[in-house]
Amino acid sequence: MYASLAERVEQSNTLGSMGEVFDRYLCEALINLAPRTQRDYRGYIGNLRKSFGDAPPTEVTATSIFDYRAARARQSVVQANREMSCLSAVFREAIGWHAVERNPCRELKRLHEAPRTRYVTDQEYLAVYSIASDRIQCLMDLATIAGQREGDLLKLPNRDASVYTNEGIVFRPGKSMRRHPRHGKIVESSKTVIVEWSPELEAVLKRLRRLGPDMRTTLFCNLQGKPYSESGFRSNWHKLMERATKPGDNGEPPLLPESFTFHDLRAKSGSDSGDVQEANDRLAHDDLRTTQVVYRRKPRRARAGRKVGQ
Repeated sequence: MYASLAERVEQSNTLGSMGEVFDRYLCEALINLAPRTQRDYRGYIGNLRKSFGDAPPTEVTATSIFDYRAARARQSVVQANREMSCLSAVFREAIGWHAVERNPCRELKRLHEAPRTRYVTDQEYLAVYSIASDRIQCLMDLATIAGQREGDLLKLPNRDASVYTNEGIVFRPGKSMRRHPRHGKIVESSKTVIVEWSPELEAVLKRLRRLGPDMRTTLFCNLQGKPYSESGFRSNWHKLMERATKPGDNGEPPLLPESFTFHDLRAKSGSDSGDVQEANDRLAHDDLRTTQVVYRRKPRRARAGRKVGQ
């Protein structure tokens, strides 16, 4: 696919439509982004192409982008913001290609996204845990004990002395990884978090290793020892949530009144910590406010004040 796109770019020295701008962006610029961002941007560009693909780049105005974003926001504010970020990145490159002189996306403010507030109670966690497979049970335990993202848990190696150290498990968050602009390899940033060993964490790792063949590359794998992709795991998680929220055959109430995402378990890890700094260190956020605003979801507790006059 990319070879054919490259041929189209080479055959034309002009970018007469946004479709051609999108093609060139996919060929030349997308490779510089992190793998997860690449996958997301391909999807966003597919949506954007439907509305802007035939338009000349210079005729795509802030007004037309505003109308598109408003329509997308009625379905999802989050997706509307993500697609606008993608379109803005495309226009930044288009300026360098002399297709446009300015970036019309810069004239629009980002839509406000209300922080997610779903807190998974212990009862809800245990209810889902009771019907989950052994592997998903282990991953749920890792998510709450280690507090790391789904992608970073799925890519944990089975055996690696640089990851499983005497101090604990060394995580290098995937969101901090980028493709090097010169040699094109994925490089890690300096952000690293070591989740120290605890009896519970050691027990989860031992259990996971018993669930798969010794000869495998990742700790979390299927029966054949092959790694799970993020999309494959999310499909399994979706099925688990459907089962948990479905009423019983004889009219019994569902185990869960409302489903939750696997990422909500990372928020549970942050919320259940007694100290916000401890939660922030485990979640590896640079800004403590991110932990406080997004990942601390339990109601705040306060002591009653005194009655005036007493």
